[in-house]
Amino acid sequence: MQIQLEAQPDPADRDFIHQQIRQFNNLVSPQHLAAREPGVIQPLCIFIHDDMGQIVGGLTADTYWNWLDIDDFWIQETLRRQGFGQKLLTMAEAEARRRGCWRAQLKTFDFQARDFYARFGYRVVGVMEDYPPGGAFYWMRKDFEE
Repeated sequence: MQIQLEAQPDPADRDFIHQQIRQFNNLVSPQHLAAREPGVIQPLCIFIHDDMGQIVGGLTADTYWNWLDIDDFWIQETLRRQGFGQKLLTMAEAEARRRGCWRAQLKTFDFQARDFYARFGYRVVGVMEDYPPGGAFYWMRKDFEE
């Protein structure tokens, strides 16, 4: 056996390790196996376009396992604090509920939108202090009302 540190690994080697984890997850978690079937993970994306058709804001997410998994949420700075964020979040949650979701989750940094999400019922379920140095990283969730 030989163990070696590689600062510039072959992408195929990284992918091999990733695929081994996926294979293990498929064996021990029926939910992971089922999520790999076509159509189980459904994109949920909402975009704001200006009069020229350019994207000036949006929310990208997926729905699966009865969860809304918010990935990215951005609004052009000149459009912030005008209700667009609330509108996008409300639309995403409504569509997620229509798809059978009961909860939502997202990740954010302290310099991003933690307080914004908290105003709409998201609560911190995990925090990593000093990530990045001097900052904090938050994992948040919301349970939708019945």
